[in-house]
Amino acid sequence: MEKLFEPFTEELEQDFQLRQSIKEIMTKIEPIDRKLSQMVQTYHQVNSNMTYQQLLDEIQPMKPQIDQLKLLIKPVLYYKYRDYWKFSLTQISFSLIFSYWVEKKSLLKIDQVQSILGLDENKPGSFSLELEDYLIALCNLSNELSRYCLNCVIKQDYETPSLISKFISDLFAGFRLLNLKNDIIRKRYDSMKYDLKRIEEVVYDISVRNLIKK
Repeated sequence: MEKLFEPFTEELEQDFQLRQSIKEIMTKIEPIDRKLSQMVQTYHQVNSNMTYQQLLDEIQPMKPQIDQLKLLIKPVLYYKYRDYWKFSLTQISFSLIFSYWVEKKSLLKIDQVQSILGLDENKPGSFSLELEDYLIALCNLSNELSRYCLNCVIKQDYETPSLISKFISDLFAGFRLLNLKNDIIRKRYDSMKYDLKRIEEVVYDISVRNLIKK
């Protein structure tokens, strides 16, 4: 019986050591995630001078950590351990997507995010940004832009809310084309209709007050 369990002990020890190594790497990535979240919040301030480039600069120290994770995680074990970095990569992606939209008024696509973060292309077992994580980031974007829309009015920026309304309307229409079977994404998608409603109400109020330049 002891001989039967000896390989199990070795395998469990290897698994433990690998998890510890992943946790150590994540202690360096998670503060970057929190910093980016703080930077996103500054966009809502009246005198914000935050730029997309500042977020890009902030993530540079993260790339060596991503490379270390790639070396540690064999493709066959990727899905076993991905929960360790799933949330942070989703949040970091959202922060980049939001900042990019505010500055460029266009959507940062999944392959662009992967390139920026030094991730692989989306293939089974590859260290990449999963499609479902990107979609959740887009749902987060909808929620954040609905808040940003209100703050634009406070800053007397009456043009951006209309751009946000058009963008979120198109984004919502895009999600409607998907056959969403993931419960989390479906619930987040359902909340987008309320984001869109709030945004449309802001645009309507601006319009009836003749604040939009024609």
